Amino acid sequence: MANVSKLSLAALRDRINAGTREVDVVHNSKADGSGTTVVSKMIYVPKFRIPAGLWDEGTFPPQDLNLGGFLIDKYQASQPDATNSSRGSTTANSPGQTAAVSQQGVVPWTDINWDNAKIACVNRKINGRSCHLVTMKEWATIAFLIKLLGHDIRGNNSWGRDYRDPDSWEYYGIADPVVASYTASYNKTHSRLLTGTGPISYSHNGMANGIFDIVGNLWEWVDFLIDCGRYQAVKSAAIADADGITATDTAITIGGVENPELWPATNGLVLIKAEGTNTDEYVIYSQFVDNGDGTYTLTGCQRGQNGTSPSAHANNAEIEQTTDYCVIPGGWTAKIADAGLNNTTDPATFTIEELVLGPGGSNPQVGDVLQVENEQVTITAVDGMQLTVSRGSNDSTVAAHAQGVGIARISPQMPNNNPTATGDYGAYQYGRFLTMRTEAELQALALPASVSSSGNEEWKDGFWLRNYGQRAALRGGCWSIGSYARAGFALRLLTPPSDANLNIGFRAALSL
Repeated sequence: MANVSKLSLAALRDRINAGTREVDVVHNSKADGSGTTVVSKMIYVPKFRIPAGLWDEGTFPPQDLNLGGFLIDKYQASQPDATNSSRGSTTANSPGQTAAVSQQGVVPWTDINWDNAKIACVNRKINGRSCHLVTMKEWATIAFLIKLLGHDIRGNNSWGRDYRDPDSWEYYGIADPVVASYTASYNKTHSRLLTGTGPISYSHNGMANGIFDIVGNLWEWVDFLIDCGRYQAVKSAAIADADGITATDTAITIGGVENPELWPATNGLVLIKAEGTNTDEYVIYSQFVDNGDGTYTLTGCQRGQNGTSPSAHANNAEIEQTTDYCVIPGGWTAKIADAGLNNTTDPATFTIEELVLGPGGSNPQVGDVLQVENEQVTITAVDGMQLTVSRGSNDSTVAAHAQGVGIARISPQMPNNNPTATGDYGAYQYGRFLTMRTEAELQALALPASVSSSGNEEWKDGFWLRNYGQRAALRGGCWSIGSYARAGFALRLLTPPSDANLNIGFRAALSL
């Protein structure tokens, strides 16, 4: 533990535990206030700091991580009228106005897709403010906190208990009767558990005021999307100029800047949102200049980028700064820039654009195996961004791929599984965490920088990835995942956001 003495680490743990609060949040069961009064159990996670160099032999985090300061559900979400034998009266994947609730000892709200889980969270309004689906940073905060506290957390990762615990009655939670026939089909007595019914070791701090079931029981939706291995980080701002801007202005003053320390100092990309009569406009700026008064100026602006047109925009027009990252360890992601793959020709030559390297990745080179929709191809020649490939690698099916489709290098750090499969659930990769991403914008998200088949005891957990299509993040593991979910970091980027399954749930949070 670099830079932290045993005494100071103990003091830090004591301070965090002393600041952790269980809060009874009273709210209506409907977003429009037409329902009944219900109570959600939420946990206040106090603000805390993870000292630089605490883990990974002094290399992670590369700088202090400032985390916490929010409310998060104590239990996996359920419907307001859920009981110990019923999920409730709302159709699982049609929340409508129904608000997600955090309560103990009931059937969890599962069989709901990513978009509808977000709606159910937003439907919970606290003093006029809406909750939200847990973000990647909030989930990672809890996982980092578990590690910081030194709690050897347990969870339902082995059909009703933790695989590390004895196969004894007191280590099991209470079986969810709604899935009794499913459980019996595997010759088991337990699979999914009622919310918060496992041992106290299932809480994030090993105490009654902890957050339960971060490990196991259900995979949980997290507010994080990728597309063909590409994650787009978005931060908000607004034009801060009483006269607005014209279509030819090359200096744009902005205010209300979210996380200015994370904006690219040079060569950044922003989207100015349409205000009704004009259109969305992408702009590349040369420099991000701090004006010292809470505003910033984007200088050297190149207007009308990425196929958009320069346009006038009014004061307070919304701005989004976007930065693309590749989540594929050792890989890269790009987009097809022409019609060179819109055929079944073998070999085929085409051009890529918007190339983003993953951690440890390198520019395209001969021998790279690429995933493009359900086909895999192998690079045989490289000329800048022009690639020549052999088709139908690993017995995958050759198909035409249109301009603009995403294409990604398969990670060399993980096995290439099921390459012949088609549809949304085709080829995939998995491994275990070795190291974490250290970029300023990613270090608080607990994303893997490197993985392997065996992983290590620093991070322990598993990582799953599909390199094509849109995927929504699931974290934590479920009742059948075993040793791949031991510490709260387990991350599954396999599933389209449209999926709804009996082993997928969610929980809400509220920023303070």
